[in-house]
Amino acid sequence: MVCLSGEEVARFVTAPPEIKINPNGVDLRVSEIWKISEDSVSTLHGKIRETTEQVRIEPNGDFYELARGVYSIRVANEVSVPAGVVGFCNPRSTLNRLGMIKSQTGIWDSGYKGFGTQTVFIPIKLFRIHKDEFWFQLRMHTANDSNHSYDGHWQNEKPQ
Repeated sequence: MVCLSGEEVARFVTAPPEIKINPNGVDLRVSEIWKISEDSVSTLHGKIRETTEQVRIEPNGDFYELARGVYSIRVANEVSVPAGVVGFCNPRSTLNRLGMIKSQTGIWDSGYKGFGTQTVFIPIKLFRIHKDEFWFQLRMHTANDSNHSYDGHWQNEKPQ
């Protein structure tokens, strides 16, 4: 697999909001944060994909204040993964260094289009992050040619 340059990746990301172009990808902001209660129940069966007891988190002034727990985070930019490419969206390493544990999700198949989500875990008492901070880096790599494009449950997902 060959990693696309940040300039190439940027062509497949809608703005606004602003993105930050890096040598091997682009940094993205978030539009929604949902805390998943430790008492939640998640169900995955066929077309059913749901988690109970999620609470939307709004900024407290200029900062999101994330207490210990699990969060579902929606990316603020719509991403369109072209044919012959796979996208990888991961929390920036700075977030790991400051106490956030990232989920190893965020693989977006060729043909995926939408406002993806990521799941993170905060193991510390409180994680404060400015509402305009860049959270995730999207990288894209070429893949073996395939006649298949993503057409799954999350195609064209939008903010709630």
